[in-house]
Amino acid sequence: MSHSQPIDWHNIDTVLFDMDGTLLDLHYDNYFWLQHLPEQYALLKGCSVDEARERLKDKIRSQLGTLNFYCIDYWIDELEIDIVALKYEVQNRIQFLPHAEVLLTAINALPVQSLIVTNAHRKTLAVKDAAINISSYVDDVHASHDFGLPKEDPQFWELFSKKFSFDPARTVFVDDNEQVLASADQFGIRHLIMPLNPDSQRASQKMRQPERYTGIQSLAELLPC
Repeated sequence: MSHSQPIDWHNIDTVLFDMDGTLLDLHYDNYFWLQHLPEQYALLKGCSVDEARERLKDKIRSQLGTLNFYCIDYWIDELEIDIVALKYEVQNRIQFLPHAEVLLTAINALPVQSLIVTNAHRKTLAVKDAAINISSYVDDVHASHDFGLPKEDPQFWELFSKKFSFDPARTVFVDDNEQVLASADQFGIRHLIMPLNPDSQRASQKMRQPERYTGIQSLAELLPC
């Protein structure tokens, strides 16, 4: 799908949305993992915040690309800290990205199925729902933990397609993670969209393979005409 070609919504049956950094501002998650958690971890371990941040960074980086990376239960055990309680402490930072609610409402008016397909743990999803009830904007929510694999793993899509029947050629998938898009591409999902501004407080992210996916600066670019 070229950058200039808008989506022809008449040829779409299904739209799959990632959650964090796609519909929701990734600022909350970045703030939590890079600021709030290190501060609380430093208090718990009796070290400086900088030292806590480095320790956490090493632990988190070691799980990159695995389901553990996203698993709240894993981090509760690994860090011996109540991650869920800490997430609720800063839930006032949870918000939609610009135009997300408008886009979701517009898609709900179309004869298409809309789903959230997220790597977020269901305990994280519960925090987001408590704050802004994001699940109510779509027909269903699927968490990669339900399938035992992260979306980066091509086998995830095989398992997902057994549970939820859809035509990859008539599907739009929006995700701010290029590795996840590559996995979906391998499965055969046709319309792959990458938001380039997942965190409202940070500069745009760059695409490694801009020729393969459609990068968008704003969700408004996906609005049906």
